[in-house]
Amino acid sequence: MSSGAPAKKEFLCILPDFPGAQAKRLEVRPSHLEGVKPLVAAGTIVAGGAMLESHPAEGEIPAFKGSMMLALAENEAEVRAILENDIYAHSGVWDLANAQIIPFKSAVRKEL
Repeated sequence: MSSGAPAKKEFLCILPDFPGAQAKRLEVRPSHLEGVKPLVAAGTIVAGGAMLESHPAEGEIPAFKGSMMLALAENEAEVRAILENDIYAHSGVWDLANAQIIPFKSAVRKEL
């Protein structure tokens, strides 16, 4: 029996940072993480994290190059709206003009 609601689809989001956004990213990161919590709880964001220039040595601050998210939504417009509402987008961290929102289909997924 169908609920009538459109099916959710997966979208892989590749979100590059603007050059020189490292300090701003670190400044607003706590707000970003708080803002993502309800999206994770709702099952809208099922994976995500920072993309790095390289893995840092122990004790070093990573050199960030952007973010990756795996979102569940009805369509790309819904995903874009979620991303545009994030503090990383409106504080100048993410370069959404160069973001990729790619239709995706998980083959395997393992919980951390």
